[in-house]
Amino acid sequence: MKPMKARTHAISGVFVFLLLGIFAVFSTVMVLLGAKAYKGSADRAADHNAARIAAAYVRSMVRSDDEAGALRVEDQNGVTTVAMENVYDDETYITRIYVCDGMLREWFTDAETEFEPENGEAVCLADEMTAAMENGLLTIQLRNADAWTRVEIALRSAR
Repeated sequence: MKPMKARTHAISGVFVFLLLGIFAVFSTVMVLLGAKAYKGSADRAADHNAARIAAAYVRSMVRSDDEAGALRVEDQNGVTTVAMENVYDDETYITRIYVCDGMLREWFTDAETEFEPENGEAVCLADEMTAAMENGLLTIQLRNADAWTRVEIALRSAR
C-alpha cells in the first residue's frame, strides 16, 4: 500500500495571495489617509502660528513706539499703514507696518523718503490688514488664509 499524499488545492494558494493583496491595498490606503490628515493638521498649525506671530509683532512694535503723537494710521498709495514716528539725532524717522504681496511688512526710513511698499522687510504671512485709531484705541485686523485676527491696543500715550 502506498501512503496517501496530502492534496494541495490551487484555491488555497489563491486565497493566501488574495489576502496579501487586500492587506497591501488597505495598508496603502491607511498611509495615504494618514498623510492627508497630517498635512491638514500641519497647514492649520502654520496658519495659526502665522496669525499669532503677526499679532504679537504688531503689538510689540506699537508698544515700543507708544509716545504722544508718534502713532498714526495712514493711507499711503492705497496701502493702509500704521506709522510710528521717532526722532534720532535730531532727524525724524518713520517705521511703517503694512501688508503687501501676501506679507506683513515693516519699512523703516527717514521721513523724507517716499513710501515704496514692495521695499519693506517681510515679517510673516498676511493677506490683508485694516487699521483704525479712535479715542486712544488702535484696532488692527489681519487676515491670513480666510481667518481674521483682531488686535486692540489701548495707547498709553493717549491717557
